[in-house]
Amino acid sequence: MIKRDCESFVEAGNSYLKTAQRGHRRESVFTGTMLYPILCLSIEKYLMGLFCYHNAIPQHNTLARMAREAADFVDIPMDLIEAIQSMDGLLDLCDPAAPLQMGLSDAQLQSMIAVGEKIRDLVSAHMPCAA
Repeated sequence: MIKRDCESFVEAGNSYLKTAQRGHRRESVFTGTMLYPILCLSIEKYLMGLFCYHNAIPQHNTLARMAREAADFVDIPMDLIEAIQSMDGLLDLCDPAAPLQMGLSDAQLQSMIAVGEKIRDLVSAHMPCAA
């Protein structure tokens, strides 16, 4: 894959993460239900940047499974993978009967933002073009 493509994934991850960070401070505009998919998109983009950098394609579509696969390229701490897995379990988009709204506490949102920041830092340290 082209280096520029890998960088564009990371740039998109940065953009989504910044939106979530700013949105978290603007509770009158952004709800947890709105911030959750934005945070998930940021993590997905960072992981896709790693896959692109290693000229690979993920074989799974959940964030936790993608993170486990990306661990073949970069050392991802197990507690970070577990935190990503807990995010996967909050909203089941594959079940048409599952509710699409959820209540997230401020602590949960802060924790998810911290996960996004850790993935960002991990990717930036691993990919010189992303720093």
